[in-house]
Amino acid sequence: MKTLNRHQLLGLIIVLFFIASLFLYENLTLETIKNNKIWLSSFVNANYSFSVLLFFMFCTVFVNSPVPFAAILKILGGFFFGLYMGAIYNVIATVIACSVGFWISRYALKETFEKKYFERIENIESKIEKNGFYYFLTLRLVMIVPYFLINITGGISRVSFKDFLFSTTLGVIPASLIYANGGNKLEQITSVSDLFSPDLIISILLIASITLLPPYYFRERKS
Repeated sequence: MKTLNRHQLLGLIIVLFFIASLFLYENLTLETIKNNKIWLSSFVNANYSFSVLLFFMFCTVFVNSPVPFAAILKILGGFFFGLYMGAIYNVIATVIACSVGFWISRYALKETFEKKYFERIENIESKIEKNGFYYFLTLRLVMIVPYFLINITGGISRVSFKDFLFSTTLGVIPASLIYANGGNKLEQITSVSDLFSPDLIISILLIASITLLPPYYFRERKS
């Protein structure tokens, strides 16, 4: 019987993991979680380290996917691990996932993504290079642009990985806290939209606007 080499085995694992991810997307809703919370909580408590690892792996997949499941996963972070640890795991998992997306876009699939997306950022490429930290920090804070698109933009642009990493780390903290808090109070919400009140949205937009002031100020001074 022919054995699989290392690359074939890795490819098989990735395929199986994506199939499992799609199964979760189809079947794991907030209502399903509520109905099975006792079993889920028992599993996490009995397999804590393994549960954290699975959480990180699934976050890496869905944060870099157009499938809109990352928000529910981050709510699960608060539900499984509590408000504080859930928020910490949310931040770490999201930063790792975004970094993976950045490196894939910059190195592994650079030509593919450039052909598909570079025209969209060509006009602002120089601005991204000069003010990449503030640009990506704002995109993370406003939570309008999907993370996988931000990761691709970072990868195909000339922003440094350091600026991308620091802006991502700071930018995902507010959302991570919101999602973890929602998971910690799962019984009180029926959908992801319940986490975002009008006042909260306005506050986030104000914070994002403030982050644009430094590059705008220096640009005006130079002109």
